[in-house]
Order: sequence, then structure tokens, then C-alpha cells
Amino acid sequence: MKKILLIGATVMLAHAAFSQGTIVFNNRIGASTASPGIVIAPIYGVDASAPSTVKRGNTSVGNPMGTQVYNGAPLAGTGFTATLWGANSTAVTGDVDANNLTLIGQTVFRTTTSGNFAGTVIQPAAPSAVPGVASGSDRGTFQMRVWDNKGGTILTWDQAITTAGVAYGSSDLFTVPFSLGGTLSPPNTPPNLQGLQSFQLTVVPEPSVIALGVLGAGCLFMLRRRK
Repeated sequence: MKKILLIGATVMLAHAAFSQGTIVFNNRIGASTASPGIVIAPIYGVDASAPSTVKRGNTSVGNPMGTQVYNGAPLAGTGFTATLWGANSTAVTGDVDANNLTLIGQTVFRTTTSGNFAGTVIQPAAPSAVPGVASGSDRGTFQMRVWDNKGGTILTWDQAITTAGVAYGSSDLFTVPFSLGGTLSPPNTPPNLQGLQSFQLTVVPEPSVIALGVLGAGCLFMLRRRK
């Protein structure tokens, strides 16, 4: 009986050790690296002429090459928070706004404003672990979400999407076509975010004084009618 329990415990520990694959969080990384996959997907700021317009897709400089055009400048600096979200592909049933993804990585952008590395993040020192995605036959589905952190005062995605005047944006969902990194024998190298494509931030303008005045007048009119 003790032998059976010992074998069972060993199997459970082995499963726990292999239960989380890993991924490289970087939106520009090429085939010259040890990790499989290529991704070139700069992230862009708000288009001043159309601040609430959602745009996604690679430009002609992306990999794979696309036809999208962005009027906002590539993001740069610590004022923008970049996060990576992921889950087992079999568990993701929603669209681009799927809320069953788990936050697995966070960083900021390079200070470069031009050249090849404009609009790209600083790669975290360690690969991101993806809960529920084993290193092996499992595949992970991911999404990159970015926002203006307003000098470090907007700390979470939920804050960003619920605070008026904060610029934010997200990529389409994508599934990386490689096994995630892990401790299989031989060990798997964490792959790159192949499938990630560019997107731009949008912002919902704060209500103007005129709009607030109209709203207030409307409320007052309704109150008078009810009396």
C-alpha cells in the first residue's frame, strides 16, 4: 500500500513540474535567437485624428508583412505598461475580449523612438510561465494588452479600461504554433510570440463641459416632469 501511495505521489509531483510551459515576452525577436518563432509587431500610440478608432494588424515592416497603416507614433518609455495574457488554447472560447486569460507577464517599452526597435518592449529577464499549458503537445493562446500608466498611477488593465481619458489597446488573440518551454527531456526552449501582430492604443475622451451641461439639463427636465 505504501508503495502505491509513493508511486502516486511521484506521478503527481512530476505532473506539477510539467504543468506550466513558458514563453518569451517580446514583440520583436528574430530567427537568429535560440527560441523558435519570429515576431515583429511594433505597438503604436493614439491616432490624434481618430482617437477612438481601433486598429489591429501588421504594417509592411511587420512579420508577417501586412498592409495596416498607423498614424500614431510607436510607443516608447516607461510611461506605457505592456502585459501578456495567456491560457491553454482549449480553454479559450471568447473573442478578442476573452476574460478567461491569465496575466502572465508585465514590462515597459524601450526608449527608442525610431529605427527597428521603436514600439517594442523590454524583454523580461525570465520567460513567462503559462498556467494550465504543459510543455509538450499543449498549445497556448495569448493576447498583449497595453495602456498609458499615467506616471505609474494606473496599475492594472481593469483600471485602464474603466478610467476616462486613459489610452489603452490590445492585440487580437493568437495561438503560438510551438510547444512551450519546459523541463521535458530533452528540454524545450521557450518559443517567441509568433502570431502576435501590431495594434494601436485608443482613448475614450473625457466628457466635455458642454456635454456635461446638456446631460445636467436633461436630468433637470426629467425631474421637473416627474413632479
